[in-house]
Amino acid sequence: MFDRSVDHPTAVASYDDEGLDVAIDWSCDHLQDDDILTVWTRLKSNLRNCDRLEQFVARYRNVEHVTGRGGGYVRGIGPVLMAWPDMADLGQLIQAGGYHVRALCVVTWNADAIRSWVTAVRPTILGDDSPWMELTPELDGVVLEALKGITRTVNHNNTISAGFEKGQVVGTLLALRDAGIAMDAEAIEGWSLANGWSGKNPQRLGQYVRDINAGKRPRCRAILRADYVDYLRRRAAGDDD
Repeated sequence: MFDRSVDHPTAVASYDDEGLDVAIDWSCDHLQDDDILTVWTRLKSNLRNCDRLEQFVARYRNVEHVTGRGGGYVRGIGPVLMAWPDMADLGQLIQAGGYHVRALCVVTWNADAIRSWVTAVRPTILGDDSPWMELTPELDGVVLEALKGITRTVNHNNTISAGFEKGQVVGTLLALRDAGIAMDAEAIEGWSLANGWSGKNPQRLGQYVRDINAGKRPRCRAILRADYVDYLRRRAAGDDD
């Protein structure tokens, strides 16, 4: 009931002259009549440190600059060119105005900072593709089914640090751990971002996985049925509708 699927086109570009040029071209190609092209940077000073992007913003009236520190809110519908974000920044963008995003191009400064997101989204690669020759491991099929179930169940407007949402998330992760199913925190965080999780919840999800993998058992109220993981296994095998 809370499906948050993301279906807009995505791309990732290298931070070099060729990458920046093709990122700008790709973003402009996704402009429609009356759209606003939003250029996102974490700080205002980040734009001043990149002549190409600064001149691009200054030249066109339908190009707007927003900063993550200012909330990163995307006010107009259109493509977003996001420069040098990490996973937390991507979560903030989705929360602050993701429904306005017609297409998203990410210029990367550190491939490892968004590798799991790239693995999950499989964006178009622009410029130098060498950083993406190696991606994070694919999610176990049972874990994937569990994440789909959580995504449909929790209210993404709420934090997963408390209440019903925490119970659903932590209860499910503990059940997977108790069943001996391996969970990759980075891959899970990347998948959650690719599937509409926003704000700090993707990071919180990843941290829950790290804590549980380390042997911690966060408190929660959810009591899952005894055969829940078996149900997930059947789903992963395609034996259960």
